[in-house]
Amino acid sequence: MTARDEALVSAFGMPGFLVPWADRFLEPLESRLVEALAAGPLPAAELLARVPGLTPGDLARAHRRGIVDLEGDDQVDTVGAVVALAGFHARFDIWAMFEGWKDIPTEVAERLNDWELEHYAAGIAPAVMALRDGRDRPGGDADLSYLLLDEAEALVCAAPRVYLWPCNCRAMFRRCRKPLDVCLRIDNDRGLGWEISRERAVEILRETDRGGLMHTGYAGRAAGEAGGVCNCCTGCCFPHLAAERLGVAAVWPRRRYRAAVAAATCTLCGRCVRRCPFAALSLGDAPTDAASAPPAAQRERSRWSFSPLRRLRPDERRPRRFVSVPPSGRPRRFP
Repeated sequence: MTARDEALVSAFGMPGFLVPWADRFLEPLESRLVEALAAGPLPAAELLARVPGLTPGDLARAHRRGIVDLEGDDQVDTVGAVVALAGFHARFDIWAMFEGWKDIPTEVAERLNDWELEHYAAGIAPAVMALRDGRDRPGGDADLSYLLLDEAEALVCAAPRVYLWPCNCRAMFRRCRKPLDVCLRIDNDRGLGWEISRERAVEILRETDRGGLMHTGYAGRAAGEAGGVCNCCTGCCFPHLAAERLGVAAVWPRRRYRAAVAAATCTLCGRCVRRCPFAALSLGDAPTDAASAPPAAQRERSRWSFSPLRRLRPDERRPRRFVSVPPSGRPRRFP
């Protein structure tokens, strides 16, 4: 391994198995920049003198690409800033969202995603493990919650500005065909997001809601601290996958509501079954004596069963079918 490769692994944090594909993530000048910063941050003026061919514009671009961080008051022309390595996690995040996987082999991509998920899970573990064990410490990662549509709308409407970003989880894992440009952030890290109106943000929330994506965010925080709203699927979402890995999926992200069907207005169309990302609902046959029971008893007898949903042929259709959900007229808040 060359000295430059050593710097990529030890100082920049690139996993060793990825070194053969390092040129997919860093251009030659950027690799030299990483090597120059391996010993620690440097003033921009000194760094420009050390790295042949490096310009202030190159530093600004390296910042946008998640390779370096610029610390200090003067970050417009970068000359007055102190430059530090951002780390490979930041680079991978931006690379996946905006640059794509190029020719990275599938097995290497899967290993890289697992490496990133493990890092994320390790970072949130103290907070979510405390939540699981009943030692709830509000603040930080433990506050992440599933949001109802109206809560998500209220959050973005209260924000001073809203920026549209690609979903980094979906850009990395690529396990579904859900829309990619659906993350709504309150801040605009490295200036890469698109500033949109609150009205457009609400439209995006409603579109993703109709598509069966889950809204997650930090409920109860002030608008400036809310971070934003992610619109997640179960196959790609980092919090969801990390919760499963850590064994805390029953408590985190926080669930403050219980899904239920209004039996009086249910038409048994099956749409809720198809779009529920947790497969919590299913469409099953009614009990043999349910048709003659009073309506309340019919609803009571239609509790959770997990029969698979499939499209029936006309000769298979039965006169009455029941959605298997707890009998409740409306969603209710957990105590």
